[in-house]
Amino acid sequence: MSSTQLHNSMAAWFLGAPISKAIAISTSVVYVIAEMNKWHDALILDVTKIFDQAQFYRIFVSNFTFSSLGELVFGSIALFPLMRRFEREMGSRRFAAFLVYTSVLSTIVELVFFNIFFDIERYSGPYPQLGAVLALYHRFTPRLHPQFFGILGCSFSEKSLTYGLCAQVILFGGLSTIVPTFVGFISGILCVNFSENELPELVYTLGQFLGKAIVDEGMTLFVLRIRKILSVQFSLSDVACSTRNNDVAVSAARSRERESTATGR
Repeated sequence: MSSTQLHNSMAAWFLGAPISKAIAISTSVVYVIAEMNKWHDALILDVTKIFDQAQFYRIFVSNFTFSSLGELVFGSIALFPLMRRFEREMGSRRFAAFLVYTSVLSTIVELVFFNIFFDIERYSGPYPQLGAVLALYHRFTPRLHPQFFGILGCSFSEKSLTYGLCAQVILFGGLSTIVPTFVGFISGILCVNFSENELPELVYTLGQFLGKAIVDEGMTLFVLRIRKILSVQFSLSDVACSTRNNDVAVSAARSRERESTATGR
């Protein structure tokens, strides 16, 4: 597969979800940079270093990327399909507001929680965001097949596959990954309705300016035009089939009329 084909397939996969695409790309790029420069320790949300050594930058960079390759692979498989789906359903503007509100609330709760209850370092990674989209998945995704598969007499729905994949990521670091995901889950439930309050217009303008390098507007318009052309073609084909069927019916009726006239004579 050429680089152009790979780029186009990625653009189509993230079609209608520019924020999810931006987060996916930035997470991978930051991981590579941190791995090359051995910066993973600087991304950890260490409450002691934040308050005692005034390393406040950790509050903002702790969600940038995962701390290991395994987390990056499984975390990307679990996180970005959910983000892409709900961004398409909610719209990019409301989804952006949802991520900002849940991230702010999760960070505040994490700082209080790790400072008071647990004196441990929190692994870097977008675990609160994973918990937030899991809250959306849990609340708004119905179980289509309640008995999708069974184990030891217990029935599980198709949603269990997603939960199982996310559990691989959530349980990776023990409490340092379970707690931020749980906090993000609670924040997601609380911020669903609040996300209807959009962010200031300046934020969206800045995001559009910065996102031009990664959002394939031309590709998006091309795909939308192809879909419109196909829908028009299918509509025309339906009309043609309907007209053809009507012509056949009229011809048959005329034939029967001529036959009945000939018989009467």
